[in-house]
Amino acid sequence: MDDEAEDVPLTGQPMTPDELIDRTSLKNISSDSRIVSIEEAREELPLISRLLAGMQAVHDQAVSITGEIEELLRVLPIGHPHITEMTDFLGRIVHEWQEIGNQIQLLGACVSILDPGHVEWHGVVDGELVMYSWCQGEEDIEWWYPLGLSTTERRPLIEA
Repeated sequence: MDDEAEDVPLTGQPMTPDELIDRTSLKNISSDSRIVSIEEAREELPLISRLLAGMQAVHDQAVSITGEIEELLRVLPIGHPHITEMTDFLGRIVHEWQEIGNQIQLLGACVSILDPGHVEWHGVVDGELVMYSWCQGEEDIEWWYPLGLSTTERRPLIEA
């Protein structure tokens, strides 16, 4: 474990975005990201969970169609109408996957791992910019980790 990780507490109190102490830490996140409170993240969790399941289903469908296209390319020429139809269908599936990802991002979240599903939000814990962390199968958002670390460094939220 590096020195930075040793300085970070093992638990933390979630706070509102207004309670962020070091505003310069905002330069470490993309301009289209937003910081949410734990209450906002929890309010959106049921919808995000459904969107994540949809994203996983669309991904599985894309993998299946890609396999079918590969098989077709072994026996049919590239310009064959059936191959064109299947690649167009794959394009629509990819577009649907991107749309679901955009919906999740508009809710202030991002999918960090597709399977098993892992979703994160930028939040504030003990005045510091962090990532709230939720994995598919967990009932609530009860974890966080410091920016610069990974999901394997998750720590429990302690709420008064």
